[in-house]
Amino acid sequence: MRIEITKGLVLLTQTNRDNSKLQTLFPAGEYDANLTSDGNIEVVSKEKISAFFSFSQFREKVSQGEFVVVEN
Repeated sequence: MRIEITKGLVLLTQTNRDNSKLQTLFPAGEYDANLTSDGNIEVVSKEKISAFFSFSQFREKVSQGEFVVVEN
C-alpha cells in the first residue's frame, strides 16, 4: 500500500543491512507500506530504512492525521 506522511516525523527505524535501530527523519510525502510476516506494518523510506508499527500504532497515526492511506 502507499501512505502519505502529512508532516515530517522522526521515527525509530531499522536498516535492512544490519538491523541497527536509529532515529530517522521521514519528511512529508508518500511512502510504501507493507504488512510483515509478524503482523506489523513496515513503512519504507527511499534509503531502504524501515519503521515498524503495530496495527494499533498505525491506526493511531491515521486517526491523528499524521498518516493518510493513499492506495491499498
